[in-house]
Amino acid sequence: MYLEHIELKFIEPCTTTGNKIKIITELSRDVSDIFPYLNTHIKSAMYNKTALTFSFKLGQKLITLFPNRLTITKLLNETDAYEMMDYVQNLINEVDANRDNIIPSDNMRKPPSPIEIYKNLPKSNCKKCEEITCMAFASKLLSGEKSIKRCEPLYEEVNLEKLENLETMMMLLGYEV
Repeated sequence: MYLEHIELKFIEPCTTTGNKIKIITELSRDVSDIFPYLNTHIKSAMYNKTALTFSFKLGQKLITLFPNRLTITKLLNETDAYEMMDYVQNLINEVDANRDNIIPSDNMRKPPSPIEIYKNLPKSNCKKCEEITCMAFASKLLSGEKSIKRCEPLYEEVNLEKLENLETMMMLLGYEV
């Protein structure tokens, strides 16, 4: 068996969805060599070879694999967390068992543009993030120079849907939020 177990290390509330949880786990081994095979297997995933991250959505849940850990957001409860951990472990082991039939791919699917990021910002140009405009912040967010947490207006009730969209985009790119 390629991946023997996944150990739950941390549970916390999701930042945008108060009634959901996020988990951080530890994997029994480095799984980064399976990422190119997963990238072929899951057509909607985001694989970042440089950052060694592999992210995909399953329904509303966002799953991000790192070499030795896994994070999953928007889980209903601890039972859901364990079911998703089992799902990911089975997925990885299934893809590993079929490696001979899968052509690995290092292709990185197109990341969002600064304009797509900007569309999910409050567009207030408030400068609380220390950037002159929201468009400048969007560019820095995309390059990893800034964190979503620097945009205070995103955490206002009226912008929570935008925050959720941005968090999903950033996690798919392999950034921590």
